[in-house]
Amino acid sequence: MNHRFEKILSNENIRLLGRLAGSLCVRAWLVGGGLRDAVMERPVRDYDFALDGADQELPQELASRIGGKFFWLDRERRQSRVVKGRGEESLTWDFAPLRGRDILEDLALRDFTVNSLAVPLAPGASSLLDPMKGLPDIESGVIRSCSPNAFDHDPLRLVRAVRFAATLGFSIEPGTARDMRLKSHLISLVAGERVRDELCLILSAPGVGVSLETLRDTGLLQLMLPIGGDSAEELRERISRATRVETAVARCDQFFPSHRRRVADHLHGFVEGGVSVLALTTLAGLLLVPDARTRIGEACERLRLGTRTRVELDTLCDCAASFPSFPEEGREGRAFYRFFRDRQPAGPELLLLPLSERLITPELAARLVAFYFDHYRSTDADLLLSGGQVMEMLGIAPGPELGRHMERLREAESLGIVATDEEARAFIRKSG
Repeated sequence: MNHRFEKILSNENIRLLGRLAGSLCVRAWLVGGGLRDAVMERPVRDYDFALDGADQELPQELASRIGGKFFWLDRERRQSRVVKGRGEESLTWDFAPLRGRDILEDLALRDFTVNSLAVPLAPGASSLLDPMKGLPDIESGVIRSCSPNAFDHDPLRLVRAVRFAATLGFSIEPGTARDMRLKSHLISLVAGERVRDELCLILSAPGVGVSLETLRDTGLLQLMLPIGGDSAEELRERISRATRVETAVARCDQFFPSHRRRVADHLHGFVEGGVSVLALTTLAGLLLVPDARTRIGEACERLRLGTRTRVELDTLCDCAASFPSFPEEGREGRAFYRFFRDRQPAGPELLLLPLSERLITPELAARLVAFYFDHYRSTDADLLLSGGQVMEMLGIAPGPELGRHMERLREAESLGIVATDEEARAFIRKSG
């Protein structure tokens, strides 16, 4: 396997970091997920490093040399990050001091064997350190905890095991799964925000049904969400509904061929924080029952979901429980507009649960998606005239009257009644 990680060591920035470590008389190792992904020949954009000293000087010097930005992730623990670029093109380097007396003890204290690899950055070094036998587990596709105490050290690892299995396409080693069942209660000690972020990654990953079954079988699902009193049959139905959402998402290319890329981009966008649109829609599938509103409130509290996220979660469940009827084709423009307007900030994701539950036809869903992307104006920023221009034209101040004019303009633009600045001005003058 050596050729798989030798390529990452030839990376210009990794070599620079090795030279900087040498000049500062510091020992540094490439460790963790970035090295794991390199071994698996997966794209690497996030790198992790363990340092034996200079835990501020080295990352700051790297940031200076490559034109990146340095900041502390946890100053007390001396954990920092360097970022270069933005969005999908960004590169990230995370730094942390050694845990334990040396690199071998550091690796033994890590979560899972597949993440317990290290390569020294000393000039000429190319030996892979694998004291926990992570390479064989990578080859076998197995998630195995590094020690019986791994979950005691950080109970979030209980959920991370499922997340790694989902995102890497691995299975959880039976002994590790047994420990997860025995220690599932420890998840209650973890901050809701940390649990939320891991759960959302699971809900966005392939094979969501298998992941949720694992969470259920270990008792974690019932502890993370307000479904602990559900019967086995009710839990199966929840998981089945979430799986049907995943199936509907997989068929988006078929349902929306003309807008498939825009739908995909939308679903992988974020509502708030680390909550993706796709994850929230799958979560709605899990929570959708007759008493969904009560469950949603409890889930929002446990997962520390923000106000915007809660509003959309409510809306997704309401829409799936009672999908509105529409006039026949050719006469639905205003109804389509009001469907999306009344359910902001949600968009095309409103159709996934109804599609998966066969509450609407693929043809109706396709017409709604086409309207959303081709005609619908979701915010004032999309309009031909700004609020300031409308106030100047009508001589009015900010307030409800301005809001009414902007709403009329948004509807007129969405329905194609106005298409140019001049038409928009004439429309405002007439409606004023």
